[in-house]
Amino acid sequence: MNPAVIFEGLKLAKCIILASGTLTPLISLHSELATDFPLQVSPNHIIPKDRVWIGTLTTCPNGQPLECTSRGTDQSDTQDGLGQAVLWVSQVTPNGVLCFLPSYMLMNKLVKRWRESGMWAQLNDTKHVFMESRNVRDHNDIMEDYYKYSLSEKGALLFAVYRGKVSEGMDFKDHQARAVITVGVPYPNTFDMAVKEKMKYNDKYCSQRNLLSSREWLRVQAYRALNQAVGRCVRHRGDWGAVLLADARFANSYYTDHLSKWVKGFNMAIQENEDVG
Repeated sequence: MNPAVIFEGLKLAKCIILASGTLTPLISLHSELATDFPLQVSPNHIIPKDRVWIGTLTTCPNGQPLECTSRGTDQSDTQDGLGQAVLWVSQVTPNGVLCFLPSYMLMNKLVKRWRESGMWAQLNDTKHVFMESRNVRDHNDIMEDYYKYSLSEKGALLFAVYRGKVSEGMDFKDHQARAVITVGVPYPNTFDMAVKEKMKYNDKYCSQRNLLSSREWLRVQAYRALNQAVGRCVRHRGDWGAVLLADARFANSYYTDHLSKWVKGFNMAIQENEDVG
């Protein structure tokens, strides 16, 4: 509930350096650790701009908004629109493609729809298709096969879940991830007991300890997970790839505020949305 309790013991040090590629957004760091960080550095990505393409997809092929909320992804138009987007990216991208989804439930829902519509067969004709598994043994076998087939001429497509092993614990360099597709904004599950209690705690001590409100805390957690997934694409200066952010909400600057600085810098559409906002 209160990370500052642990961090308090470190304050005897004359200098503390926190370094990570996923500290963004920084808004909650000071309040959660009850510490001021007067020196902050958020440099640009080392990758040259001509080696990365970042775009947003906010509408379905039929012109309807691509609403990737839990309610929106129940709609067949959204499910079909996402299928078309994944297929198109897979067709134009060599080697490996990663697609991150908010939950295993949505992954299974989409696969069911795409099997019925024929989209699943088209995806398998285009790439060797894999799905992240919760089982550790299956996960290792799946990743071994994905890495192998991402080297092939046909390439490979891996569906994974935010906050899972693929999005946070694994490195995808060069041919292993030439494109990353992110679906939706991965807010934490508010029915989870730990999340629910943390929200109550923040609202209770919001003013007293200058903590984020529960709503803003949820937003920060969502974008930490999103930024982590996006970062799977480019791993070193000589790498190259593309990122597609799929959700109608990205047309609103509120939903791009907490994207990593380098992501916003590479995407002109996001910059324009912020200027308008």
